[in-house]
Amino acid sequence: MSPRADVSEKRKNQILDAAMEAFSKVGFHKARMSDIADSSGLSKGSLYWYFESKNDLIVNLLARVFEPEIKDLRSLLSDPRPVRKRLLIYAERAADDMVKMLKWGPLVYDFIALAFRQDSIKRSIQGYYQQNMELLEVLIQQGLDRGELKADSVQEAAIAIGSILEGTVVLWVYDPDQINIKKHVLTNIKLILKSLTPQ
Repeated sequence: MSPRADVSEKRKNQILDAAMEAFSKVGFHKARMSDIADSSGLSKGSLYWYFESKNDLIVNLLARVFEPEIKDLRSLLSDPRPVRKRLLIYAERAADDMVKMLKWGPLVYDFIALAFRQDSIKRSIQGYYQQNMELLEVLIQQGLDRGELKADSVQEAAIAIGSILEGTVVLWVYDPDQINIKKHVLTNIKLILKSLTPQ
């Protein structure tokens, strides 16, 4: 018999919170399932009832990070405002999410490092990336169809926007005194949008 849905969801979030804390403090490889169980207030057996392994925990943490962003971008596709405005909203929300994630900074780069070594993590990250790019391409295509934007390649325009978002975080890691994530994301997205705006 599986746990009741409300209790199950609450417990899962409790475990994921504990896992985020443990992984950010000591890294994925040093964190033990028993440490996560202790931190979450559950027995190790109870922990395995919800998550089969550390990899399973990581995949669920990725879902927690990326799925709200995908849902948010999908909702912008039916927003009645001009596409340029929606792209700015998307960039601003993404920048806000990045700033919130800064306290987990080392953990984010652990995710990326794990993707090089573990196929399940790589597939998970690739899946979210591809969904995000596909939705971004649809949004940009709406701008082209309405005559609001111009681009030789919708895919290249989407990659340029994605590169600004991801690249700004990397630059912040290099020099946090010089880089203001939200400010520089929005400034550079506006530059991209300017190049995509018909004269």
